[in-house]
Amino acid sequence: MNGLIFRNITECPGIQETVAGWLWGFWGNPRNFEFYRSLVAHGKDNDIPLVYVAFLDGAPAGAVALLRADLFSRQDLFPWMADLFVLPEYRSRGIGSSLQDFIIEKAKALGYREIYLYTPLKGYYEKKGWKYMGDEMDRDGEMVRIYRKDII
Repeated sequence: MNGLIFRNITECPGIQETVAGWLWGFWGNPRNFEFYRSLVAHGKDNDIPLVYVAFLDGAPAGAVALLRADLFSRQDLFPWMADLFVLPEYRSRGIGSSLQDFIIEKAKALGYREIYLYTPLKGYYEKKGWKYMGDEMDRDGEMVRIYRKDII
C-alpha cells in the first residue's frame, strides 16, 4: 500500500499517549489505562515488547504489539501478536492485514518459529492463515479463541 509506513513506538515519543489511549479504548477496561501507558512506554527497539505504529501518508492510523505473554492462562505459548488496532476512519484499507504481516516478520527476525493470538472474533484471522487451536477463558471470564501461525 502506497504511503503506509511502520515506525517503532520508541521513534514516536510524541504520540505514545495517543497510542496508549487507542489500545486502552479498544481493548482495555476502566481499571487498566496505566497498563497500556506502561506497555507503550516500555516498548523496545529490537526485543519484546515491540509496539509499532502504522502511518498512512504521515498520519498515525493503527498499531500492533508483539508480547511475551497476552493470554495469562497460557504462559506456555509465546510470542503473542496483540493489540492490533486500526482507527475507524482507516479501516477496510488493508492496514490491519499489513500490520499483521509486519509484526510477523519482526517475530521471524527475532528467531521465533510460530506466533499466537487470542480474540473473540471468528473469520477475520483465518483469512491470513491463522490456525484455530481452541477456546480458552481470559482473565475477565470471557471465552476467547486461540490461534497459531507458523512463521518459519
